[in-house]
Amino acid sequence: MEIKDAAIEKLKAIIKEHKKGACLRVFMTEGCCGPSVAMDLVEKPEKDDLEVLKKDLKLYVHKDAQLHLAKAVIDCGEDGEIVVTGLPDPEGGCGCGH
Repeated sequence: MEIKDAAIEKLKAIIKEHKKGACLRVFMTEGCCGPSVAMDLVEKPEKDDLEVLKKDLKLYVHKDAQLHLAKAVIDCGEDGEIVVTGLPDPEGGCGCGH
């Protein structure tokens, strides 16, 4: 997983606003077309989370998310929002426009 500098700075600002001790957690959740990547701010890791440090940004990545995130890139879009690209295509179909 790659995290671009703009995303690191944006995430650091979000974490700073949240509260001291908060950390970004990345995990998989069920979406309409299969597994989806989710992010949340947490105080401590959950079971099976691995601690990752990217340019002073600490995050917890659940072990189930590692395979899905192998080629992922986290960046900021034109509107300044966090975007994730490079994720594997969902398996099957759900009629959501794909």
